[in-house]
Amino acid sequence: MTSRPGPGIQESLQHRGSGGSSRPQGRRPSVKPGNAPQHVPQDCIDPTLEDQRRAAGDTATKGRGAGNAKAKLGTLEAIDTSSNEAVRPLPKGRPPLFFSNVSSSTPDLSLQSPQGLAGGMAVNLPVPPRPGIARPGENLQQPRIYPGGTGVKDKVTAKGPVTEMPAPAVVFAGGRTADLFPWTGSQPEDTLSEALVKGGISNKPQIMNETNTARPSLWSNLKNKSGLSTLSTLFVAVLEKRQSCGRLSGPNSFKPPPRLTLRDSTRETWLHDLANPTVGIKRLSRTIPHGITGKPLLDQCLNKNIPLPRAVWLAKCVGINEMRSHQRKGQAGTLTWLRGWTSSVEQFLDSTVGTMGQHDWKPRITYALQLATSLYKDHLLEEEHFLDWVLKGLESCVPERLFLWLLIASLYGPDLAACRRRGKRLAESLLNHAEKIYEAEDEGKTSSLLQYLEKIILKLLTTSPTCMLLPRTWDRHWPVLRRLASRHPEANITNVVEGLDLRTRRLLHASQKPSSTAQDCSRGLLRLLDSTDLNKTVRSEQLALHCMDISPSARIIVAAALQWASSPYRDGCYRIYLVTRLIRKWSLLGVDTDDAILAYFHATERDAGSDQRNAFRIVAELIRSQTFSVGKYLQWLIATGSIGRSQDITLQTSWPLRLVTEIPLTGLPPQVRNLRSTLLRSTNYSTEQEEQTLDEAESVVRRTLPILFDDPNIEYERNEVNIPKLSPSIRFELAMILRKQVAANMQLVEHAPTKDPSVEEPAVVCTISAQEFHTVRTYLEGFGDYAILADIIGVVATSLDSHVLAAAADTLNYHRLAFRCIGAFEPLFAKVAMRYAAIRTVRFPERELLVSLSDLCRNVLAEGDLVQALAYDLGRHDQKNVAAACSPVSDTMADTFHNMAVDSEEEIDRILSSGTSMDHQIMTRVFGKIVVSLKEQVAKSIVPSGNHAAWFYRLRSFDESCFDGIVIDWTTSLLMKGQSRMMHAAIPPLVVSGCLTLWQFQDITRRAINKSRATSQEDSLRICMHGLDVLLPTDSLTPLCQPQEAYRYRLEQQNFCQGSDGRILQLLRDLFDSITDALSPSSQSSIKGLLSSERLRAVVKRHISLNGETLSSVFGIGTQSFSAASSTQLKTLLDSLLDPTNRLSQKSVADQVKIIVESASCLSLPFCQLQIRQLFAMSSVAADTSVDTVSGSLVEAIRSAIERDDSPWNELVAGLDTGLRTKIRENAERELLQASAFFSGPATSRSKTTGIDDEAFLRKHLTVINLTSSGTLTDLEAPIFATLVERLKGIADTLNNNQRRSGQIMSGPDSSLRSWLNALLRLTLIHGSMLLHKAPNQHQAAILWSLRLLFTHPVLDNHPVILEYIFDIAVFLSDSISDDVRNHLIKMNTAKPTDEPRCAFLFGTPSTFDGWLALAKPLAPTSSAQSTATAQQPVQQNNNAPGQQPPFYNQQLQSPGSAALQRSSSQQHQQQQMHAQNQNRMYPQYPQHPQQNKTLSHFQRMASNSNGNHSQLQQMQQMQQLQGLAQQRSAQSSPLQMQRQPGQPSQAGNTQAGRPGAARQDKPEIKTLPYALKRWEILPESGGNPAGNETAISLSLFGARRA
Repeated sequence: MTSRPGPGIQESLQHRGSGGSSRPQGRRPSVKPGNAPQHVPQDCIDPTLEDQRRAAGDTATKGRGAGNAKAKLGTLEAIDTSSNEAVRPLPKGRPPLFFSNVSSSTPDLSLQSPQGLAGGMAVNLPVPPRPGIARPGENLQQPRIYPGGTGVKDKVTAKGPVTEMPAPAVVFAGGRTADLFPWTGSQPEDTLSEALVKGGISNKPQIMNETNTARPSLWSNLKNKSGLSTLSTLFVAVLEKRQSCGRLSGPNSFKPPPRLTLRDSTRETWLHDLANPTVGIKRLSRTIPHGITGKPLLDQCLNKNIPLPRAVWLAKCVGINEMRSHQRKGQAGTLTWLRGWTSSVEQFLDSTVGTMGQHDWKPRITYALQLATSLYKDHLLEEEHFLDWVLKGLESCVPERLFLWLLIASLYGPDLAACRRRGKRLAESLLNHAEKIYEAEDEGKTSSLLQYLEKIILKLLTTSPTCMLLPRTWDRHWPVLRRLASRHPEANITNVVEGLDLRTRRLLHASQKPSSTAQDCSRGLLRLLDSTDLNKTVRSEQLALHCMDISPSARIIVAAALQWASSPYRDGCYRIYLVTRLIRKWSLLGVDTDDAILAYFHATERDAGSDQRNAFRIVAELIRSQTFSVGKYLQWLIATGSIGRSQDITLQTSWPLRLVTEIPLTGLPPQVRNLRSTLLRSTNYSTEQEEQTLDEAESVVRRTLPILFDDPNIEYERNEVNIPKLSPSIRFELAMILRKQVAANMQLVEHAPTKDPSVEEPAVVCTISAQEFHTVRTYLEGFGDYAILADIIGVVATSLDSHVLAAAADTLNYHRLAFRCIGAFEPLFAKVAMRYAAIRTVRFPERELLVSLSDLCRNVLAEGDLVQALAYDLGRHDQKNVAAACSPVSDTMADTFHNMAVDSEEEIDRILSSGTSMDHQIMTRVFGKIVVSLKEQVAKSIVPSGNHAAWFYRLRSFDESCFDGIVIDWTTSLLMKGQSRMMHAAIPPLVVSGCLTLWQFQDITRRAINKSRATSQEDSLRICMHGLDVLLPTDSLTPLCQPQEAYRYRLEQQNFCQGSDGRILQLLRDLFDSITDALSPSSQSSIKGLLSSERLRAVVKRHISLNGETLSSVFGIGTQSFSAASSTQLKTLLDSLLDPTNRLSQKSVADQVKIIVESASCLSLPFCQLQIRQLFAMSSVAADTSVDTVSGSLVEAIRSAIERDDSPWNELVAGLDTGLRTKIRENAERELLQASAFFSGPATSRSKTTGIDDEAFLRKHLTVINLTSSGTLTDLEAPIFATLVERLKGIADTLNNNQRRSGQIMSGPDSSLRSWLNALLRLTLIHGSMLLHKAPNQHQAAILWSLRLLFTHPVLDNHPVILEYIFDIAVFLSDSISDDVRNHLIKMNTAKPTDEPRCAFLFGTPSTFDGWLALAKPLAPTSSAQSTATAQQPVQQNNNAPGQQPPFYNQQLQSPGSAALQRSSSQQHQQQQMHAQNQNRMYPQYPQHPQQNKTLSHFQRMASNSNGNHSQLQQMQQMQQLQGLAQQRSAQSSPLQMQRQPGQPSQAGNTQAGRPGAARQDKPEIKTLPYALKRWEILPESGGNPAGNETAISLSLFGARRA
């Protein structure tokens, strides 16, 4: 700058205060059409760009300027600026804290120097801009918006005072002008000094010739002994000079601009002036309109398009006035206002974003985002609240506005990802939106929105991958990240995603010993077979292929199938035929099934729990289908020498010869049969006796079925074959004989009916009778040969007898599972249905056939046409019976009935057929007569006729409700009187006729039990046993009714007991409730017989295998709801199911637990779990056994199982209920923590480790703890936190004491510290799930601070895997802590002398935006000793080892929870001092040379250089001053000399009085404290130069800066 005033200055003085400005509005260079920039895409908004505004405003401005011929040109408009003129850069001489009008969020424009202009043209640049005014060509480019948000308004020309255009400047050769050059802020006249102000500037350079070198003058001072001290003193003086230049000692004189209530028109005028950059801030700052605050203020800025710097200035002015008015209400009022102001900004942004899609929405949203970003970067918002609002908006945004919210999140992305609390929410939101887009879009298409979203996610992955560590939702988000990595196959992205997956899996899963592959395959095969749906068609081909997919090994799949079929823990003969079909399929696929079968027998010959009978039966079925070769097997016996093992073939180890005795003989060649007889001669099995027994059994069968065998010489005899004594080979032969005879009873009929009534064709029809079919079916069911039974049903399905077809349908229904596994159910059902359709075309079918087919269709979910036809026929049958009962004399039937005696069955039929109605009395008498008839036949041991079922059905048709009441009363009387034989004779016909269901009978029984329980426990027990006897199915049919009725009744029993609702279990529960210690011996014997019966065990076994939880809940297993006698009987039942040999009940509790765990397998798992629960329940009430004893025995048994790895112990433990798992886990945790107690002892005991034993011990216990851990922990486990904290501290102390051998202590062969650390970390991770709701704040803080001690320990830097694992656990636990704990951890972390970025990410950082500012405060020493101690404190802290802790830290961590959360004011002051010391480490200070005469508090600005660029003369003067100061200081002793004086005693601080430096030690020491800059009071200078030239000037002249 020059001393002369510039052109136009005096005119600007005349117009000062008139609202105009001395400098008119600048013009934006015009853009030619050829060089017009491309338009921004419509779906993209960039809040940092302001150079994309419309050029219409410039055109309008130029048009208005050209059209106004009378307007005078401005003073500076005469300066020529071409269209290609570059925007002049900001002045470089501004101080660091100068605030210009340029928004911090806008990018810098490209800077060009005048020398870089094209063509070398002479360019006249304008004068510099005024402070607080926008640069030309920047803020004036913003489009104007009409008030109210109606759109963009054209720019207006500034109407300020103007002057005439000066004459063009003279251009000299070379394109340079006279006395005019671009202002850069670095010229000598730009730096004001006292000499420059008084004397002005001279263009004549001052030349100082230096004839001599400076070496003689300097070398004389440096060559002596004190030269180094002199040079050091010189440097110290330079630093002190720099420090003094940046120190402010004057008081704060800031006064906010005043506010005044104005009229609406005046306020609008003021706002329009504020939007006009040519109107000075000084004029506007005289009066701020009152009433503009909050969201209306921001709306005014948006609608009037106020430049961003001016909008921020207005917000600061309003805000500082509002906060000062709230100060009268206290600090809370100020905080409340700041929160409200932040909410206003959020509402402003939200409402502006809501206008998306409307007119001019892009510039409006761009301005709103720029304004909010400016306020945020100037720290004028409550940042925590604002960032949480951004995350909330991103989480809940709709897909239409996702792009905009992604843009907002990207603006604040670094701050959002700076800490774990917000970074986790950001990562989850981004991944959730990515998941939705991936699901909605096609695989090959990619939208711009998805690309932008993936770009943000990839940036977050590369910069802050720990934010993506999401263990709780990893199963959902892992596929998204995996797809993202596949779409962007860069190496770094793939490595980060795989690393995150590894870290997450390590947090979720425990480090346990993996089970072998063979065991996993076997368990998978068993689960597959259990899950096979037999209610649908069994696809054996697909099932066989699925099994081979699980394991390609032939031995594994065949052994698993045979184990499933032979297991005593599954029930049903259908398993035999399903496995047979699978082995056939595998054999066709080339699998060596013969070798696999023999290998299975070898493996199970010592296993007493496997039932080999089913396996032998499977081999027999394979022999029938010629899949297994008998001849090759006999050759194998001879070759292996298996014949001479033992002569007793009943032994389990003699399976090779026993298998020979259980194969079918039909179809074997004679030589094979002879070889078989030869091999069996060496055993106790006689083939001659076998042939004789076969002949005798065949003779009995012939006499039972003389007509079937068509032998007139045979007389009918009802003899029973002793089937259990027959060998399997004899049973097979008898079954083949019966099949042959049934097939021989076929007759060709020329006119057999078909489904079409008009068509009859010749067909073969079976002529067997219903009675013969019942006998044949009984024999085959006794033999267990359901494959032959299926063939016979296929033969009899051609019969035209409805009774035979009904019996065939019932047989299909009863054995539907076995027939489905054989593969014969669907064709047999189709045959029976077709024959029914053919019969109904020629005659009306009998009701028996209709009922049987209806029940079969209901159970197998048959097609609708057949069901509708059956329902139609049943309806017609009922209507036919009603029509037959309508007779003319039906009205007088009652009088006739009263006057006659009912004595014969014919009279019962006549009465039931001659009336239409019947009252309760008559119905009771008729029902009684039917019951009397039934009793007489039962008393005479005569099989009752089949009329009783029909009578009951016809009697019920008169009045169903009345009949049901009579039946309930009569059945209740039978139960109360204990007439079991009568119940077995009467209940089947009632059930078969549909007059009574078994569900109704159970309800009647339970009501009778409850009624009698109040009077006699014995009676209730007896009623319960009678009810179970009626409901439980039996293998043999009841002899008290007809075979067809008995068979249908057994079918109903099976359906009832196998129901998924488990109704039969409720009656069993009533049985156990009725058991007491005072029962009679006969009752106890009856109970024992019932519980040991096979039919009861089969029902219970089926329910346990299907759903053990249902049985456990009904029985109350694991609870104390039973008496001691009931618990004992229940334990007996469970023992018989788990161990049929009854060896379990004779053992002690510990041995029982061991046997249960050893016998646990994939098949017996639910039985073992019920046993464990019952043991815990019984031990809780037993006097000689405690719960701890059972849990300890179980943990010990599980340890042994872990070593053997031969049982699914993990599933056994995981299947227990929460209470039992908690007890087992507490036992294991207690032992582990007791074993690690040496970490809390003296330091000498911490090196005691046991090496390999520790590894095995920790692995066992950790596996148990991991499997028994659950999401809900009890409050009693809270003390474990204190123990864990002590152990983790002990490990940290061990690392401190062994820093020299850190490599050996963590990875040495004889050390187990690493294993113990992993174990304790695993415990911490398991219990971390309880931190959210259960653990108090003390425990949360203590756990996290203990982890902080470990992952910041320098010893662990050499072990990155362990270090990362510890940090991941801390991150996982930090997601559950409360805000109070987090704030407290931030304070504790701030007090630490080290700056750890991981801690800042984990806990968060305090709001310290002004770390470069400090408050310098002198401290007067109370004594010389205290001064010495204070001076030595920083040295002592710096001398601490990296892994050691300062003394104050040890005091804090003794109780990190309680004392830390209730910190006193002195401790907070200590934290502030430590924070100040941290700042001192960042910006070095030298307190050993304090400044003199510092009596006030000072604001100290670190690392500032406010002097700017000095001239050469000024630099020489300053160097002379510093040299003189250094010469003065050389006479004094430097601090370094004082510290290194030889022979100085250790307590020299007490004897400093007579030394030269003693006076310096008595002066107060300067302490620095953190100082927060008042951001709201930082306003641009509104006064400036009154002459109009408000060029930025340096404040170094004044030595002060307004805060």
